[in-house]
Amino acid sequence: MSYTEASSPDDRDRSLPTGVRLSRRRQLVSIAVVIVLVGAAIALGYTVSHRTQGGVEVRADGPTFYQALAALNTTVGETAGGPWTLFGAWGIATPLPLAPDALDWNEYNLTVNGCQAQFDGLTLWNGSIPLFNGTYNSGTAPFWQFAFFSNTSASILVATDVLGALTAFPPMAMTSVCAVGTLLSWMPWDWARVFLPYPPDTPKLASTAWNLAAGQWMGRNQPAFEAYVFGSGFWGSGQPGGLNVRYERCGLVGATDVQPELAVVFNNDGTWSSEFNGTQGCGDVISMGPPPVTDGYTLVFNASTFENTSNATAVATSFQVTYSQGGYFTDANGLVSWMSTLNLSDNAGQRLQSGTPGCPAWVPSLADCPASATGWYAVLESKSGAWLDSYPAPTGGNSWAVPNVALASNQRIVVVAPATWNLTGDNLVLNGTVAACPVNGTASL
Repeated sequence: MSYTEASSPDDRDRSLPTGVRLSRRRQLVSIAVVIVLVGAAIALGYTVSHRTQGGVEVRADGPTFYQALAALNTTVGETAGGPWTLFGAWGIATPLPLAPDALDWNEYNLTVNGCQAQFDGLTLWNGSIPLFNGTYNSGTAPFWQFAFFSNTSASILVATDVLGALTAFPPMAMTSVCAVGTLLSWMPWDWARVFLPYPPDTPKLASTAWNLAAGQWMGRNQPAFEAYVFGSGFWGSGQPGGLNVRYERCGLVGATDVQPELAVVFNNDGTWSSEFNGTQGCGDVISMGPPPVTDGYTLVFNASTFENTSNATAVATSFQVTYSQGGYFTDANGLVSWMSTLNLSDNAGQRLQSGTPGCPAWVPSLADCPASATGWYAVLESKSGAWLDSYPAPTGGNSWAVPNVALASNQRIVVVAPATWNLTGDNLVLNGTVAACPVNGTASL
């Protein structure tokens, strides 16, 4: 992987701070030395020491920032279009299911629909983050995502380390919907300077954040997740220095309304810079209050279509999510599957029995979803047709199989029933489970 100097196409060195204006050759050599040292540390079995910091034993669960980056070195380096320069990194340690794709990333909020077709795998914009069983002062996380850019090909590359599974997704143009909607295309050469010189590894940052503020904050605000947010221009990383260790609740199962938030900001040398200890609105919050004012979500369903499946009757209907904030918002913005239930009734209002989903996990196509012998079930599909979730779970229950998947405009809900059923005229009703943030919608099949 070639880590080149942070530079814009038009102004390469003039905007670098005094003392950092190295020649291209010297920058390449300096950064290469850092990477070699990091790789050597990995090869020597670099681990987080298990000792007590601030009264909490350090327990790792996943790699550190540098371990994950070194693991991806070959995968990214062999991807065409480079050389690739790192300009953003995100590590997430969460004790509860977290749907980062339900967060409000920026003013256009086009991430879920704009990125799902780009990435066939878990990223910040699709799926649920693996659970974390370590301690927040360890500097480790089971999920890491990195963003690289190339001036040569004018493209952006996203790579992930998820529980040791390494993926470098196909590069995307800086002008693509996903790159623009996530702000990844917003001056990546400037954000790359966060990594010149490379900052300390996350164990140091995490232990410092814990001892300074996070330990006390966590004592009052659990459950919450920890996020390492380095560089780039979204998720609040535009703080001084671009190095944040954040502790938040929005996106977790059970988190709605206004929730506490802590952001510890570091200088590039790993010293404390500042902190933000306040609140943030989760989802459709119009006013931060007190009390918070919400207006809820409404799913507006399009005309339904009958689908061909094996020994089953299936009806699909796509939907648009509307809510009080309106405007350009077309993605989830806080709406996730655990906040809703589904019911199917016939045209006389009689509720119909649900059964065991025949598609409890991702399938290549809806045609591979057999009917349940005991009743109907529903499948949530992405805009590109990928399986996202199914309902109900457990059998005869009133929950989703994956409890924290974003519900976003242009997705589809597919009702699958025995082949002998006639679903014409039936009504699929979506109701909310959170009084403070109503969710509703009705689809006529």
